[in-house]
Amino acid sequence: MSELVLQERHGAVAVVTLNNEKTRNALSRDMLFALAECLETLNDDAQVRAIVLRGANGHFCSGGDVSGMSAERPLPVGRGRMVLGHRVIRAVVEGTKPVVAMVEGYAAGAGFSLATAADFVVAAPSAKFVSSFAKVGLIPDLGLLWTLPQRVGLAQARRIFYSARVVASAEAAQLGIVDELLEEGADLLARSLKIAAEFTANAPLSVALVRSALARGVTCLGDALDYEMDNQAALYLTRDHREAVDAFLNKRAPAFVGL
Repeated sequence: MSELVLQERHGAVAVVTLNNEKTRNALSRDMLFALAECLETLNDDAQVRAIVLRGANGHFCSGGDVSGMSAERPLPVGRGRMVLGHRVIRAVVEGTKPVVAMVEGYAAGAGFSLATAADFVVAAPSAKFVSSFAKVGLIPDLGLLWTLPQRVGLAQARRIFYSARVVASAEAAQLGIVDELLEEGADLLARSLKIAAEFTANAPLSVALVRSALARGVTCLGDALDYEMDNQAALYLTRDHREAVDAFLNKRAPAFVGL
């Protein structure tokens, strides 16, 4: 495991920490690679059922590593970096594990993208969100063009994109960027772990398939019914479904195994 991305386990929850104090956890190429490898491994790990994603030293992520942007980047090099970034965001959005983003300090640029890609965002009062791409002559990346409008609607997303203004934590909660804003002094990690634990209590295959449906988009009733037809009958045959029925009938808690 790279020192740029740390990992620890709390039961069935993996806590992943971006760790580069000098850059406020900016997503350098090395950090993107380490994060992609980490998230992909966790998505394949049957012992992990949810992920908490956070930044070290009081900041979530300051975005792309601007110090690495001064060198000439031919088109193939730029596209290669995007491929690496897309590995990360696909692992967050399309992976099998629910992700809780724990945000304090800045979530800027690609850090903003990373936060909004999560299933649930818990924030400290210090949290600040900014789509800073327009200030450096770029478009929002790592899926922010899709994830932010889903959270705040098109009108607010346009304003945030075009103005590149800082959205402080209280406004972010009002707009829907933040799902839960904690009070000053609250234990952000403990609360994030508690929410993640709610996700770990249920059947892993069910949760993974719901995540897949939401990632691909359910835009009409027909989409939902087609997805049900393709997946629900298969879930009827799983060990976890049979376990849940037996647990219900015998008035006990189910023990899900992801099969």
